[in-house]
Amino acid sequence: MIRVFFIVHGTVQGVGYRHFVSRAAVSNQIEGIVRNVSDGSVEILAEGNPDNLKAFEKEIDISVKYGVQVFNIEKFDEQDPNFPKEISEYQGFVIEGE
Repeated sequence: MIRVFFIVHGTVQGVGYRHFVSRAAVSNQIEGIVRNVSDGSVEILAEGNPDNLKAFEKEIDISVKYGVQVFNIEKFDEQDPNFPKEISEYQGFVIEGE
């Protein structure tokens, strides 16, 4: 199991993107958390096996669908200093703020 942190930029708040990410996580057997950030981006901490994480990453990178428009996804592994250390407690996949 590996953990990856994503910051998703684009039209991703107020359009159901967190729920879309949650469904993609469940279908790819990913655990973690998704949350809105005050700058308009969405953060995702995802944990799973490498193949499932690769499929999950491909699924969440949508150009235009249902009002969602992803412009850029930043990706960090656990060794990166931008990886959030404060997020450690979750079970399954959680939509924070609901």
